[in-house]
Amino acid sequence: MSAPAPSHHALTLRGWFRLIAVGLVLVVLVGVVRLVGLEWRQFEQARLAKQAVQKLRVTLIAAEMVSRERGPMNGSLGDLSPNGDPVLREKLQKARARTDEAFDAYQQALHDAEPGKAWLVRHQLAMRELSALRLSLSHARAQVDQLIGRSPAERSGDEIRSAVQAMVDLVPRLSPAMTLFADEAQQADPALAPAVWGARMASELRERAGLLGSLFTPALTRQLPFTVSEHERIDEATGRIDELRHLMVLRVESSPTSDRVRQAHVHMMQRYFGHAAQLLNGVQEAGRTHGRYGLNPAEFAALYVPEMDAIVALRDAQLAEAEQHSIAARERSRASLAWLAGLTTLLMALVLVMLLIIRQRVVQPLTQAAEALHAMGRGDLSPALPVPRANDEIAAIMGGIEALRQQSLERADLERERDKLIETLREQSTTDFLTGLQNRRAFFDAAEAEMARARRHGFGLVVLLLDVDHFKRVNDQFGHTAGDLALVAVAGVLQRGMRQGDLAARLGGEEFVVLLSHCSLEAGMAFAERLREAIHAEPIDVGNGQTSLRLTVSIGLADSAHHGLQLDALMARADEAMYRAKHEGRNRTEWAGRMG
Repeated sequence: MSAPAPSHHALTLRGWFRLIAVGLVLVVLVGVVRLVGLEWRQFEQARLAKQAVQKLRVTLIAAEMVSRERGPMNGSLGDLSPNGDPVLREKLQKARARTDEAFDAYQQALHDAEPGKAWLVRHQLAMRELSALRLSLSHARAQVDQLIGRSPAERSGDEIRSAVQAMVDLVPRLSPAMTLFADEAQQADPALAPAVWGARMASELRERAGLLGSLFTPALTRQLPFTVSEHERIDEATGRIDELRHLMVLRVESSPTSDRVRQAHVHMMQRYFGHAAQLLNGVQEAGRTHGRYGLNPAEFAALYVPEMDAIVALRDAQLAEAEQHSIAARERSRASLAWLAGLTTLLMALVLVMLLIIRQRVVQPLTQAAEALHAMGRGDLSPALPVPRANDEIAAIMGGIEALRQQSLERADLERERDKLIETLREQSTTDFLTGLQNRRAFFDAAEAEMARARRHGFGLVVLLLDVDHFKRVNDQFGHTAGDLALVAVAGVLQRGMRQGDLAARLGGEEFVVLLSHCSLEAGMAFAERLREAIHAEPIDVGNGQTSLRLTVSIGLADSAHHGLQLDALMARADEAMYRAKHEGRNRTEWAGRMG
């Protein structure tokens, strides 16, 4: 018995090897690309984090410079000399130049920023606010210059407070930009949150400390006790400073920080909350009692402002820590990318070497062995087997094939005995060997039992007989193998279309029978039509690259409501209807009709 020829549509071992090789390479590449993508995103996030910290730095410096400008401004407003102190005027001009320079840097940072979609609107708002902020700064300076141009006696306390307040109101307008850049940094790298928000808090403390000094200016200028409103605003500023102090202590103690930040925090506590606090307590005590301070605004600023530099140093230390962290993260990502590139090269080389070895040692010998086996199946023992490259499993396979070559005659005898046994089993089996449906005998046994249940319970049955049209033409044109495939296809449609409890069998040749349980004539006709159309729609693969064969069937139908509950009678009437369908042109369903 010859071995079946391989299907033209079957994927060979060589084809599988190529497919698996390509798939393996793609899987490796996809995995590597995924890892590279993750590392690249970390690399970009570190870059964005560093950029956000730098933008936060210039924003905080801009706020600091506005606050610092109030120091010489307060000194000039409190200057009692008739023509004004030129030294104070020069300090004020230098402070204003530093502020303008800081605002230019802030504007450049906004212009150079690369915000993502989530931050774009807030960046645009910050840029628009900057233009308005510079205009307000110009107006506030003009108000201050107008007061300084007057004699000391002509400067009222309300006007001084108004001028100071105009400058004080500028810094809070930078707060949204500070929050924006702090959010960007934290979003890019959550580990930066302690340092970034610590710097933000230190900046606010510097502003509150400067505001407190500015609140003393009117009283120091007049050398009079604080007014009620000044008392309230000073208490408010002092309360917020104490709150910030407490929060900063908690942050330093609870968050991992560098030695530089801890040292800067200790230095700030000694300078501002130590030395500066003593100066503030003395001024506040005088302001709440006799109003004799012993200091004018310029002298107070000369003592007070240097002590606030410790707050700025803490802020800068925290910003430096955040920036250094982002730089280190970027360097780690850069190193990971380089490591991945090397690992990818090595891995791809190993994969390619492995595939080459498998191809030479396994795929090629097995392909040649398969060709020899096919020849042996056709009775041709002449093709030579490949010489094994090593004493391995492939060599064992070749030895086995050679043994098969010597045992071919014995195998032929065994095959004949096997065929006889299969034939005997087919006759004894209840299943049709080709289609997997019940055979004739099994169907009649099951159908008689179903008839008995129908008579006992009173439900309807429908019998369908169907015959494949022009089946002989299929065998003659395409061969018996194609005919078998056609019958298997019809059986498959039957099996998919039946309900649980229905019976289907191959009666013989190209003829099939279906018993529909609990079924009326109308439902049976509908089922028959669906079955006929489904069979016609089923493509039959007959081999040799041909897949266009379509079958039709002629169906005869009889139902128990009109033809009784005797199986022989139903089968006979269905058979008559089926032959009528044949004579009426095939590919149709005919009902047996009413009994006369």
